[in-house]
Amino acid sequence: MKHILIYILFIVTAALVLLNRYTSLYINSSILHFIVLFIAAATFVIIIGHLFGKLRTDKSILITFLIIGGITLGKAFFTWEGDWKTQTVIYKNIQNGNKTIEFQLKASRFAFGYRERVVERFKVVPLIDWTTAVDTTALDKSTWKKVDIHINEMNLPDVPAKH
Repeated sequence: MKHILIYILFIVTAALVLLNRYTSLYINSSILHFIVLFIAAATFVIIIGHLFGKLRTDKSILITFLIIGGITLGKAFFTWEGDWKTQTVIYKNIQNGNKTIEFQLKASRFAFGYRERVVERFKVVPLIDWTTAVDTTALDKSTWKKVDIHINEMNLPDVPAKH
């Protein structure tokens, strides 16, 4: 039963990591992203260790967790750019309240300034979204209501909304 749980954790977390990397699925919390990456890597190493007859004691599994934690923390530190933060909710979908069109900024970690984008955001579950780039000039106005809600998640002084 314990092995089945490890396999299920690996499949779910590895799928989330791959979907986040190669599709429009976006884990919008760096802490959740780190946890998912850590669990995917740790369960993968434990599965391989069990297949080759290693990692039989709790001590070896604990050391493995610590090593993988250090590696994934280092990877997160050196590759993390920051999270996309909503500055303004421009439109809200009339039929589905989980769909919005938002102006977002991302702080560049090793460079000065911000990257910006306007995306359609579908909130799949808390902290996980499906985002796609959108052109607000070509919107079907019958399905979108203009709301212009200034959220300013980055707490920047007086950032103008871009539409």
